[in-house]
Amino acid sequence: EVENCPTSSTSALLRKSSPSRIKECNAQGLQIASAMLGRVNLSDDGEAAIDGTTAGGKGGTWRYTVGLVGKPSAGKSTFFNAATAFARQKGEGGGEAYCEDKTIDDDEDSGIILGGASMAPHPFTTIDPNIGYCLVPAPGICPEDAEGGRKKIAEMGLTLGSSHGRDSHGRRFIPVCLKDVAGLVPGAYQGRGRGNKFLDDLTDADVLVHIVDASGSSDAEGNKLCNSGNSDDLNHPLNDLEWVRSELVEWVYSNVTAKWDSITRRGKEKLVGMFSGYKQSQAFTYDVFSAVEKFVTEKEGREHMFEQLENWDEGDLHRLVSAFLGARFPMALALNKQDIPSSKQYINDIESKLPIHGAHIGVGVSAHEEMKFIRHHLTLAIKTSSNDSSLSQQKSTVLNMDGGVWDCLQSAVSLRQPTLVFPVNDMQTYEPLPGMTNYATRDSSLPNRGFISCILAAGGSAPSQWNGKNMYVPSTKGDVKHALRDALLMKPGSTVEDVFVSLKGLGVLEGEFVRAEKSFQIGQKPKPASKNEQVATGLILRIMTTRRKKWQTNY
Repeated sequence: EVENCPTSSTSALLRKSSPSRIKECNAQGLQIASAMLGRVNLSDDGEAAIDGTTAGGKGGTWRYTVGLVGKPSAGKSTFFNAATAFARQKGEGGGEAYCEDKTIDDDEDSGIILGGASMAPHPFTTIDPNIGYCLVPAPGICPEDAEGGRKKIAEMGLTLGSSHGRDSHGRRFIPVCLKDVAGLVPGAYQGRGRGNKFLDDLTDADVLVHIVDASGSSDAEGNKLCNSGNSDDLNHPLNDLEWVRSELVEWVYSNVTAKWDSITRRGKEKLVGMFSGYKQSQAFTYDVFSAVEKFVTEKEGREHMFEQLENWDEGDLHRLVSAFLGARFPMALALNKQDIPSSKQYINDIESKLPIHGAHIGVGVSAHEEMKFIRHHLTLAIKTSSNDSSLSQQKSTVLNMDGGVWDCLQSAVSLRQPTLVFPVNDMQTYEPLPGMTNYATRDSSLPNRGFISCILAAGGSAPSQWNGKNMYVPSTKGDVKHALRDALLMKPGSTVEDVFVSLKGLGVLEGEFVRAEKSFQIGQKPKPASKNEQVATGLILRIMTTRRKKWQTNY
């Protein structure tokens, strides 16, 4: 199946492969990526035991970003507005940007202009990326969710906290950056539509959510199809899954083949550099290369393939690209427009075939309905703010956002989980570090008054430092100290020292590291934690230093 003729003058040493081999190698790449994503196990004592070959990289604080992809008019910007409560940031640097939503004018809230991503029923409403914070129910097991955790907290007379609030199931919210980029069309890697600009905008993302028009009511370019009631008039969403995945693969593949002559001359290090250019560490890239090499050795009997680049064919490179993208950008599906009747069968078809085309999980959503819910409660909050009224904690009986968008985002983040570490000031009461007060009351990721009104209406609870009316307030002497209020999002492979550095960066700690103590369960006797010890989700950690900040002098 492999021919010795070159693919083009720009990749003269890369041999041509048949379509069937390319398809097979792409599938193998996804298989390799899936194995890498699942390579985290638990030891007998419940602490995380990380397989040495797991894709990782340098530890530290993780500014986690979810990228929204999909064809035009699939509902990406609507999903974005529902997830962020219209709180679009202006570029990477923050700051509010406002645009009038002219698509919703049929309810009692019409006439109020909210910030957010532009929405309209035509392709390419979004040109430049929309960026904002959303709240995601924490994946993995937090200390309070471990067996008997909440009961023990109650028995100890403690009040459980959460810096960003909780949903109606009591799941802790964590802040995640959400990035909505322009719609993708077939041939984008060749410059069609927004072309490589769109694809380059994705490199900040840690995972992707593919917003799928599950109703089948639009073609690949986002144009509305005439629906006569015959399914033949519709576009099966599986078609969109296939070509969107193909666009991502061909984007990276074409970039690498353009440099293939140079790569074969300079060897593996040049190839590693090419892949690390997609805002990923070399350690992560080497993990992918090792996994691919191991697979090829076992399946084809070819050893040291990265030392023989001159013998590669198109299939070999497609396998590598597919594996890298699968591990670098794991994907969840937002099966949007589930409220449209034609979507039911399509959603069932997709869910029965998962994982497929790089997507691991699908969640049915109606972004439009959830966005209407958000808009409704945001405008109520705006109308009542002048009267200084407390936000209503009565769950809405009209609309609900519980599930849907939140569950979809949690599913996406679970594909590439951050490590959640809980820094505390006391290992008996689990009270927060006083130095974290600024983060819990002033951080830009905290939900605003309108967003909190939506959380309450959906049956959730407000952030611990929210005063119930108009502001976040620091705790004062005598106030309830909320146990386990704060969670740090750390990269896999992070150590206790990385947590210490993160806390210093937040201005919480000063001086040099002295010692630390840890526990994984509420009420468990703390154990010493070494500076170089890897941390795992659910770790409760107290760090002592040589110098005390002002707040520490009272403790």
